[in-house]
Parts: sequence; C-alpha cells; structure tokens
Amino acid sequence: MSGYLAPVVLAAAFVLPAIPDTRHVTVTPISAVPGGTVRITTSSCASGAPSVTATSPAFASYAALTRSGSIWYGTAQLSPYSAKGLKTVYVYCAGGPFTGEFIVGLGGGEGGGRMPWVLGAIAVLGAAVAVAARRRRMRWPRRFP
Repeated sequence: MSGYLAPVVLAAAFVLPAIPDTRHVTVTPISAVPGGTVRITTSSCASGAPSVTATSPAFASYAALTRSGSIWYGTAQLSPYSAKGLKTVYVYCAGGPFTGEFIVGLGGGEGGGRMPWVLGAIAVLGAAVAVAARRRRMRWPRRFP
C-alpha cells in the first residue's frame, strides 16, 4: 500500500501549488453580468503599500484599490464583452499577488437584477390577456335557444 502512496503525494505536490488560494480577495457580488460592476476587498496587502491594483480578464480596465484602515477596497467595471464563466481577480501589492474568484453571466448575486421582474410582468400581462379573451369568447355572442 505504501508503494502507491509515494506517486500520489508526488503528484499532489505538483498539482496543489497550481491551485490559486482565493481566501485573500473577496469579490461581491459573487456573480455579475457583463458590463456590471464588482467590489473588490482584501486585507492581505501591507498597509504601507504604495499602490494596490486589481485585474481580471473580465474587467474593462484595471481597478485601483484604496485603503481604509487595514482593508483595501475598490470597484471594477466588467467589460460588456466578458465571456461567461468563472473568472479570477488578481490583486497586486507588496506580498502579493493575491487572488479571488467570481462568476460572469449569472447576474443577481445581490438581488437578481431587472430580468426576473420583466419576465414576471410579461407572464402576468399575457395571463391577463388570455383570461380576458376567453371571457369575451364565452360572453359574446350569446346563443340561447
């Protein structure tokens, strides 16, 4: 059994460093639509860092973070052409880079946006029109023997 353990441990040593540690950067909302905005926060950067920036392939441009106490924060605009899927945010500062993740394409991480309301309104309006049309067919013309 120990003969099988050595290759597993060796493989894990090569794979685990490639997995980003996403505990250092928080991105909210966790899911956003292309063209939307996200808030980036981290407490991993040193308070004396001269500048802190965040980048992601989904961002329209880099985001400059500002410090409040020991927390660095900022907002980033997503490109309207961002591909859907899981995206990584890289925060560059002294002691970094640090990473965080969010999802592009689902939207509604904080409320769902407008689309569910629009679809619900269309469904209610369609149901009201169908009921009115059915009542009208039943009422007119009256055919009594």
